[in-house]
Amino acid sequence: MRTLTHTLVLILGFSLAKAQTLDSVLNLVKAQNKTLKVYQSETEANVMAFRTGLNPENPTAEYEILFGTPKDAGNQQDFAITQRFDFPSSYTYRKQAAGGKIKQADFIAKAKGQELLLNVKLDWLQWVYLNQLNLSYTERVKDVEKLHAAYQKKMSAGDGNVLDLNKVKLLLLETKTQLKRNEQQREHLKQKFVAYTGGSMVTVDAKAYPANPRVPSFEILDSLIEAGDPLLKIYVAQQTIAAKETAMNKALTLPGFEAGYHSQSILGQKYQGIHLGLSIPLWERKNTVKQKRLEQLVAENRVIDHRLEHVQKNRVYYQQYEEATYLLGEYKALLDQLKSEPLLDKALQFGEISVIQYYNEILSLYKTRDAYLEYALQQQQAVSRLFKFTLE
Repeated sequence: MRTLTHTLVLILGFSLAKAQTLDSVLNLVKAQNKTLKVYQSETEANVMAFRTGLNPENPTAEYEILFGTPKDAGNQQDFAITQRFDFPSSYTYRKQAAGGKIKQADFIAKAKGQELLLNVKLDWLQWVYLNQLNLSYTERVKDVEKLHAAYQKKMSAGDGNVLDLNKVKLLLLETKTQLKRNEQQREHLKQKFVAYTGGSMVTVDAKAYPANPRVPSFEILDSLIEAGDPLLKIYVAQQTIAAKETAMNKALTLPGFEAGYHSQSILGQKYQGIHLGLSIPLWERKNTVKQKRLEQLVAENRVIDHRLEHVQKNRVYYQQYEEATYLLGEYKALLDQLKSEPLLDKALQFGEISVIQYYNEILSLYKTRDAYLEYALQQQQAVSRLFKFTLE
């Protein structure tokens, strides 16, 4: 039993180690996510539904016995077996429409899966960002605690004043609060990933983002996105389905056929032969072709509308990427110009700046660093949304 437990611990540790990278987390989600399994089951059920009803109706068998009166009139027996057919071309269009619906079901499942995987990726990036903040906040708390201890010694020695000490206490409280809030957010993400992975515990310790793919010009990237967009493929498939269903309903307005065998016996005599029938299309399918033509027009308009909407959405994401990239460079240049904590500590220690000046300078440094990390996250998020079509 102890050996088995030890083996399970090793396996669990190995799984957690593998779950550190983005790719390993995404693979774990693909393998274990319950929502993805629901999407797969829904697709399989829909595919089976689309494959039903493609064949002609079941044949009909009838038997009839009529007892004659008086008795010497004899009994009459009738037997018939018939098969009804719609106009032949309707079956071809029906199968083609079903094939389009099956493809559409696959595209729907892919679109839902991509959306879920994108959310997983965005939350993974958020976790890395929180790890970066956690590292920064932890160092800040240590530095401010040292400053606070030093000022308490000054106060005990009769040097310094209460206002300066209160400023240091306020700075310490703010940094501790930021650290605590950050840890709560990381814990919240940990619980989200339990749901993502179908119950597995995942810990993301990474503090660096994966390398971004090369981002081409918007025109090139937009064409790549459109080529891999499952939503567009859903609407294009709907357009094709509507066209096939329009043709099918046209065929259904043409005469149907009925053929079979019929036998009749009465007073020892038997008659048998072929049964033929023809349906006259008058009112049963009135307006169905008009309805399908309107549905086809709706599908065509939906494709056009989605293309326009998608281009605008991608343009917004691309602008967010460009803006974040630009600001990232600006804040990096600003950080290189600002004084670091050791320099500020020395300046304060040797009386070159006051506590108020130190407080303002250190807050500016912290805000600049936080902004730099935030824009790095925004850049990653924008790229992830732009390259959503690569998630499978």
